[in-house]
Amino acid sequence: MHLESDSTKLSEQLLRQVELDSFLALAKAKFSLEVSELTGLLCVDFRVETEHEFGRQLWYFDAMGVDSKQRVSECFGVIQYSVEYGLLELVEGHVFDCPNERQHFHHFYQAGKRTTHWMHPANRWLLLGLVGVGLVWLAYLAFLVWK
Repeated sequence: MHLESDSTKLSEQLLRQVELDSFLALAKAKFSLEVSELTGLLCVDFRVETEHEFGRQLWYFDAMGVDSKQRVSECFGVIQYSVEYGLLELVEGHVFDCPNERQHFHHFYQAGKRTTHWMHPANRWLLLGLVGVGLVWLAYLAFLVWK
């Protein structure tokens, strides 16, 4: 397994925990733990816990996953931790099919809560529907008044 980190000395216990949680994420994605193997770990966000806020860690892992039908596929995963009072607490772990999906997750991890925008296609359809129903209602009222 290949390990990279930002010149931060990481303990063997931490690395074992990240490895175990990576296998847990692989198991949730329906990959066999006996045959699948991790090929790389990378700590991409390491925020130290301070007196005013908890720390955070985000780890990438690469793996060769083997499913129940013995198909081998390359997996790209992410493990998110919260560091609270010196203890690592697993927040979530995901396995993706391609590195772009993992990068998309990282974008939302950095940006925080996802916000909706009125230019989103679903919102435009909703607005168009509301305007359409309003126009039909006004036409019906005009018909009743002029009748």
